[in-house]
Amino acid sequence: MNDEKHRYVPKYPVQTLEKALDIIDYLKDHSSLNGTTLNELSKELGMGKSSVHRLLDTLMAYDYVEKTEDSGGTTYRLGWGLFHSGSSVPKQHGINNINYVPILEELSNKIQESINLGILNINELESVLICKIEYRHMILVNSQVGDREPLYATGIGKIFLSDMSDDMLEKYFRETEFKKFSPNTIVDKDELMKKLDEIRNNGYSMDDEELIPGMRCFAMPIRDYTGKIVSAVSVSGPSDRITDEKINNIIRPNLTDTCSRISKFMGYFE
Repeated sequence: MNDEKHRYVPKYPVQTLEKALDIIDYLKDHSSLNGTTLNELSKELGMGKSSVHRLLDTLMAYDYVEKTEDSGGTTYRLGWGLFHSGSSVPKQHGINNINYVPILEELSNKIQESINLGILNINELESVLICKIEYRHMILVNSQVGDREPLYATGIGKIFLSDMSDDMLEKYFRETEFKKFSPNTIVDKDELMKKLDEIRNNGYSMDDEELIPGMRCFAMPIRDYTGKIVSAVSVSGPSDRITDEKINNIIRPNLTDTCSRISKFMGYFE
């Protein structure tokens, strides 16, 4: 097994299974319509031909590998059984509280601030708060699970806007009634588009007293196996606590790690 590709090292390794998985990994990394020969697999993986042949024969029985015959001889490539098994993975890696609550609680304890997780309501073009972790501060942020918030005036919302296509953004601007929640609320289209470009380049979003005066919010995206943003996590609190210094030195690095962990669970690898 290539330990550089697999972080977890098994406590009770099964050598035969490891070799079979190495074959699958090799066929994945050296994909070709013409397939791969038995000689190549034996040479590159450092296995005897007879061992490779027996493993391939077993993998073929599960349709994880298929054999091809042409003028160049016998070759092997990945089979559809592997695809059908793999297609079940996203169904078992959705956004639900069993998966993310402990990670968000850990983040809240590290940075000592409130944490929010939101998803996009694509029909209403607004964000919906589905999880909130309050830290033990006297002053609490005025938001609750289930709250619906405008995309243009929130950190989480602008994350979703930054991932929209041009056509979807045009629809959003056409159907949204922009209003000022505070003197800092961005209601100008050109200014908001400029802000979205910054978010795409920086990988994070800010709500700088745009929805609630005196409150700041710093948000980052969660992506799934397709690279699409499916959720966003934000850190929120009074402006005198969510300072630029705390954002740069404490919040940003810890939030980056948290979103990376949840995104990896969702199948996203940079």
